[in-house]
Amino acid sequence: MKEMVGKILKAVTGRLARNIYFWALLIYTRTADPTHTRWQTAITLILILLLAILTYTNNLVLVPRFLAKKKNWQYFILAVPLCFFISFCYELTLKLMLHYFPHYTVDSVSLFVGHRTTGILTFSAVINEMEIGGAVSMLIIFTMAWYLTDYGRKQKAMEEAKKKQIEAELLFLKGQINPHFLFNTLNNLYGLCLSKSDNSADAVLKLSAILRYLLYESNSEKVPFSKEKEIMLAYIDLELLRLSERDNLNFSITSDSDRSIPPLLWLPVLENVFKHGTRLLDDAYTIDYSFALQHDLLTIYSKNNYDTRNNNNGLEKSGGIGLNNLKHRLEILYPGKYIIETNRDDEYYIAKVEINLK
Repeated sequence: MKEMVGKILKAVTGRLARNIYFWALLIYTRTADPTHTRWQTAITLILILLLAILTYTNNLVLVPRFLAKKKNWQYFILAVPLCFFISFCYELTLKLMLHYFPHYTVDSVSLFVGHRTTGILTFSAVINEMEIGGAVSMLIIFTMAWYLTDYGRKQKAMEEAKKKQIEAELLFLKGQINPHFLFNTLNNLYGLCLSKSDNSADAVLKLSAILRYLLYESNSEKVPFSKEKEIMLAYIDLELLRLSERDNLNFSITSDSDRSIPPLLWLPVLENVFKHGTRLLDDAYTIDYSFALQHDLLTIYSKNNYDTRNNNNGLEKSGGIGLNNLKHRLEILYPGKYIIETNRDDEYYIAKVEINLK
């Protein structure tokens, strides 16, 4: 139904429809006089037809083939005779009217009103009283209209191309996120299966819920915060299956409303917290993670310690992939409206993301 309505709206507001509206309105205003005879109406229609020939010969042939391609001389060589020919036919029609219907007035049928002698049917009389200025004026007006329409068409095409490019880039970036996440999660499941943990079945169910979200919901432009929170908690629970009974793991997910936000912005930060920190696997391991949405400001924060015995613990090499991916997404979605900061000292790695959602 929505698609049908869209087609109908496109049909009634499109280029063809606008042209039909214009000529229909012109015909109506010139023939609506109840005192007009059938001959006056017929003559008016002939004059409007001549102007339509001038207009569409110019806009459909001369302008796109010559003027728009900077072939100015070729355009003028063809446009001038066209104006002369239409003006001659226009004036000849009026002369014929005045000759056979001398009681008719020019202003009752013509769009261009000027002084006319009697309907003398000679070539010189027609030439001398031709309204070439009217034809040239029409030519200029409709040429300008063509350029305005062409400019709008090009702008629309550019916007469509840009939109498609952005959609393709976002799909590509999401495609990079999902395999990355699956690789780490499957490694966790493999470890649980090797240890024959009772948590294996629960882990598979949580992974199933996350995959369902990735496949069917995360392709939307925006999703409700409640859905994002649900998947975040499922992801955290999945990781915590191998980090049970640890006290220094703090997670906070809050929002002042259930507004819609782009999906999976949190994943690179949360993924890095577990990926880089859980190599320690001792009681000193600490995680502080928060996802806070207040008004139009989204803040994602993480702090975790890492294995200082292994230099940067792969933070710059592998951890940078997820954050760089996030940066590319935000550059498309919120250019100039985000901040990504990372800091590392001798014990902790800290990441902070702020996004202005306006």
